[in-house]
Amino acid sequence: MYVPLRKALEDFLRQHDLTIDDVLDAMDDSKEGAYEALRKRVNVSEKDLDFLCRSLSSRELNLLLLAIQIFYSPTSPGLYRRLMVVPSKDEVVGPDGKVTRKGLKLIMRALGLRPRIGGLKPKSL
Repeated sequence: MYVPLRKALEDFLRQHDLTIDDVLDAMDDSKEGAYEALRKRVNVSEKDLDFLCRSLSSRELNLLLLAIQIFYSPTSPGLYRRLMVVPSKDEVVGPDGKVTRKGLKLIMRALGLRPRIGGLKPKSL
């Protein structure tokens, strides 16, 4: 059995009497902080990381970080309530324990995040 990432994240937070907005409001608003946190957790080029930080808001970057930390960190089994989170940890995390470029795309798609610069959707990532 499977559970979509967005639904698992919302349910996880509801279980702790939180909303996504509650958590995002408490997180660091600076893109620099999100950049450094992402760099520790994902295995992508500096160019890709720069693109993400330019094209996503700080709230969107923090949402991405939150999902990675809860469901795709090295200590997470990739399950939520005995259901496999989709996209699966095997699809998202590489052998080095970090989220791959393809995995990052899958997570962003599952969360409904679409990088945009000036209203355009670049093919960069």
